[in-house]
Amino acid sequence: MAITRIVEVDYHDFMEQLRIARDTGKRIEPIDKEEWAEYVKDRGIRDTSFMAIGKNKYENVIPVVINGGEWDGMYVYSKDEAAVLKWEIVN
Repeated sequence: MAITRIVEVDYHDFMEQLRIARDTGKRIEPIDKEEWAEYVKDRGIRDTSFMAIGKNKYENVIPVVINGGEWDGMYVYSKDEAAVLKWEIVN
């Protein structure tokens, strides 16, 4: 059974990877309903719970997925606090 953990990620490294994901079409946002739902379901991510954790820790968190590559995963980040959390599955 896979174990889930939430880890902090360096904000500035994340923002660079998010820019690259946007430029290469690998960024998924909740507004992309079908892609978002498929990604979350395929990976067993509890996005509602993850958002609640993010909101509890930081102000004005934004959920996003980087789909593919070394930075593949779901993140919540706060521009106000320059902070990032990642939903990580450990096998």
